[in-house]
Amino acid sequence: MQGVFQHLDAALRPDGQVLVNLGLIHRDNEWQPYWAGWLDWMRARGWRRFGLYTWDQGPGLPGDWNGRLSPAFELLFHFNREARRPNKIIPCRWAGHVNSEKGGLRAKDGTVGEWQHAGQGVQETRIPDNVLRITRHKARGIETEHPAVFPVVLPEFLMRAYTDETEVVFEPFGGSGTTILAGQRTDRRVRAIELAPAYVDLAIARWRMLHPDLPVTLADDGRDYDAVAAARMEVTASAA
Repeated sequence: MQGVFQHLDAALRPDGQVLVNLGLIHRDNEWQPYWAGWLDWMRARGWRRFGLYTWDQGPGLPGDWNGRLSPAFELLFHFNREARRPNKIIPCRWAGHVNSEKGGLRAKDGTVGEWQHAGQGVQETRIPDNVLRITRHKARGIETEHPAVFPVVLPEFLMRAYTDETEVVFEPFGGSGTTILAGQRTDRRVRAIELAPAYVDLAIARWRMLHPDLPVTLADDGRDYDAVAAARMEVTASAA
């Protein structure tokens, strides 16, 4: 993590927001705060521990968890050097409707008083809260061949909250391409890095399955991915 995050200054704008999803690890019958040293390292480099959020993954998984309750959440660490106001992307549930007697947008008889912003438009959306209620991945097959899979809607949610359309999102751990797919959904540009060729192939396979009409080419010479994959297989076959 330190090897990658030491380059954030070169990759991000001054108001760049860093959001990292980490799950619990248990060893020797204890959960391990394995992120502690990294958090201190980030802070020493000027990255504030700005926010700590919970990803509520929905109902717990079936199974025997050695006496613990079934896991149903992970953590999201939020760092920055400058705050950026999040976008209001959550619909206000009670907008324009009669609510309770306490704190409602309308009084019990349906009237709107001065303190309830009479004559002004009702806020239709609000900023997200710090519990992200997004059901975990339940698919099988191509999308679950990575050991740390999260649903496309998770990075999609964060992109909508902290970026605007056409802005660039940096993903230093590309994995199976989930963040890239989220960028396509939200009209954000994603710059992703993945060192393992197998996961690069998996990410491309997922992309082509969902977007067969959008070509995959190499930026340096414009070759089609199929030609590159075929050449690589020939080299592998020759070596064998």
